[in-house]
Amino acid sequence: MTTVGITARAVEVLERVRAVRSGPLTFTIDGGCCEGTAPHLFENAVITSAAKKAAEVEGIPVYLQSAMVETYRDADVTIDVVDEPLSEAMSLETEFGVRFVLREP
Repeated sequence: MTTVGITARAVEVLERVRAVRSGPLTFTIDGGCCEGTAPHLFENAVITSAAKKAAEVEGIPVYLQSAMVETYRDADVTIDVVDEPLSEAMSLETEFGVRFVLREP
């Protein structure tokens, strides 16, 4: 079973996002070509039937896209934040000059 934690700084960023967004939020983790396994935060996300809900952090579901289910089957990861002022990613935290990343303990 996948265990997903979140750092205090990442929670602070989530609160900033929640202050400006009204729709339901969802984290997705996939194996994208550009950003690898970085968690992405979306509002009103469309989740495919192949995705698997791995966890919930701060009331936000975390889904693994189908290509990542086996890789993270028994993983223990933490969502953290790094400064990245000029990101072109579509994840919501980039509006605040940061990016979510996964960390292993």
